[in-house]
Amino acid sequence: MNNLSVPSSQPTLLKIKDEYSSMTRSQKKIGAYILKNPSSVINSSITELSLKTGVKSEASIVRFYRLLGFSGYKEFKIRMAQELAGRTFYHSYADINVDDPPADIKNKIFSGAISTLIANSEFNDLDAYEAARDMIYQADRIIFLGYAASAALCYYAYFRFIELGLNCHFFTDSHINAAILANPNPKDLLFCISHSGETRDLIDLIEDMPQNEVNILLITSKENSSLAKLADVALVTKADETSIATDAMNSRVAQLCAIDSLFSIVSLGKGEDAMSHLMAIRKTFLNYKKQ
Repeated sequence: MNNLSVPSSQPTLLKIKDEYSSMTRSQKKIGAYILKNPSSVINSSITELSLKTGVKSEASIVRFYRLLGFSGYKEFKIRMAQELAGRTFYHSYADINVDDPPADIKNKIFSGAISTLIANSEFNDLDAYEAARDMIYQADRIIFLGYAASAALCYYAYFRFIELGLNCHFFTDSHINAAILANPNPKDLLFCISHSGETRDLIDLIEDMPQNEVNILLITSKENSSLAKLADVALVTKADETSIATDAMNSRVAQLCAIDSLFSIVSLGKGEDAMSHLMAIRKTFLNYKKQ
């Protein structure tokens, strides 16, 4: 087998996949278990991990982490914890290749989305969500702005927040949005979504808008983008970059969760009034379901 070396910068889970074909039978059992249950390593002693993986001894675990370049089990656990917590963004799946069969493509897509959600869930950005909640509370009118793929997310957010009885507007036509914002109201809230943060239609619309103390809330993947600099509050989602642009898709999965997180924070904060709107709408929806 490979000689002991220092851990590479390659993500641990990807390293396991790369080494899998050359592993012994017991190492393959350990590797398969960790790939399926990566967080189990963090909460397991070396004895517990040997029992969970079904290998005969702790020595098998030692040989396994040494194969990956780790000198000790503690070092191995720390690296796994860092990667799973999102302190380092990493490829938890290989890039999609042109000759990948459908099963591999599906697994890589789902694997990447799961990794992205785990990493984003660990962000210490509660202050931004609380500020966004307060902006929604104070708004008389919420105007959702997003184009192309982000328009679908805007439409979803628009639908969620009208369920709370809020005064919401959404149009995919940039001319209609320009007409609305030619005379914005002081308590308008612009709820913008842009993966790149560089959507020209949005930037021009905001820069041309009369300055009338309108608040701007942005969901984006680029915290230093042009739109992020224009926004009062930016909720930033992250995704690993890959050779095929699945990073945008993974980021949008995280953005959907950001929308639902903000929706839940607002709805619970508004108490019985919001709940009554939700219950009335859900009751109405029952009439559209096949009995």
